[in-house]
Amino acid sequence: MVYKAVIMAGGGRKSLRAFKNQAVTSKGAIPILGKPMVAYVLEALRNAKNVDEILYIGDLDVLSNIPLKVDYSLPDSGSLFSNLIKALEFFKEESQILVLTSDIPLIKSYMIDEFLSRCDSSAAFCYSFVKKEVLERFFPNARRTYVKVREGYFNGGNLIVVSPSHILSKRELLEKTISSRKNPLYLAKLFGINIIIGYILGTVRISTLEARATKILGGRAQAVLMEYPEISFDVDNQLQLEFVEERLGKQAF
Repeated sequence: MVYKAVIMAGGGRKSLRAFKNQAVTSKGAIPILGKPMVAYVLEALRNAKNVDEILYIGDLDVLSNIPLKVDYSLPDSGSLFSNLIKALEFFKEESQILVLTSDIPLIKSYMIDEFLSRCDSSAAFCYSFVKKEVLERFFPNARRTYVKVREGYFNGGNLIVVSPSHILSKRELLEKTISSRKNPLYLAKLFGINIIIGYILGTVRISTLEARATKILGGRAQAVLMEYPEISFDVDNQLQLEFVEERLGKQAF
């Protein structure tokens, strides 16, 4: 199966607060070895065997500094959720699309292809995740946020596959869930009190979360375990940026 892909590159100058002396307009525009960060993501997508057309949503100014071109581009709408809805509406005729962020410059085309090969072609939502020990072997000082479940500690990835029709049909529910994410009563009602307690205690199973998400979405939700820490390694601060610069610098020789 060949996928349309969406690069989420919004956030504007707000996304630069954790970085030093960046005279750019967004995180994806931060230069790494002479190229904007998002250029590495675009290069990986262009080399992926299972990706054809690419939609870019975000800071349009940065595109003029990238030799590789996207097929479509739309301006930042101001929030991740609104940009996602815009992407889903743009590709609403597709059965599934790939969505990824602009701040994972260590991503490679084969990682993207392997993730896509593991996604169920009939799923409404496929979410990548990586084991804590895999990520911390890669970067011991990662300081990432991990979720504890029965199977261990995991960090969410930055590659997802979604069915536009399924997600758009649940738009109001998703908006309500995001706005109420700190309301325990609402979350308990939506996910079930047993799942919430299990999540807090770290005893809930991945399969249980998949089953509940499937019921909520009205289509299969699939958690896709990946062995590549680069999928989870989004650049959120200066320390991580310096690590990436060193890593990519070594790859250049």
